[in-house]
Amino acid sequence: MSRSVLALERDLFFAVKIRDTLRHLALETIVVRDLAAFSRALSGNSSISGQPREQLALAIVNISTPGVAWDEAIRQARQYGLPVLAFGPHVDVEARARALEAGAQRVVSNAKLSSSLTSLVQDLLTSPERVDLTTGDEEH
Repeated sequence: MSRSVLALERDLFFAVKIRDTLRHLALETIVVRDLAAFSRALSGNSSISGQPREQLALAIVNISTPGVAWDEAIRQARQYGLPVLAFGPHVDVEARARALEAGAQRVVSNAKLSSSLTSLVQDLLTSPERVDLTTGDEEH
């Protein structure tokens, strides 16, 4: 059974970037576009006859998608015990604070996600309880 990452992302550019990058880490990526699909994917992670259907290892959530309850997605992922990497525009300090409040371990800018996705994912998979309490990234 392979490990998977669940990504809540509507933007095709970021969805492809996430999928292609994680493939090099031997991680399958499940990309969903709304909260309902995210919830279904999480509940699909539950076991049948004691055998997990798939092993979700991490959730990645775009916090700049209008009309999507991304903070609820973060809370749900945390309820399932998944670490959460959230990303969005570096100027949206309010969304960053909401993401951390909802339970995200890391919140980074779009640029940071693009330039450092591999190391961010590896870091969260090895130290899932690390919480990013800063208000900004080194890179914007």
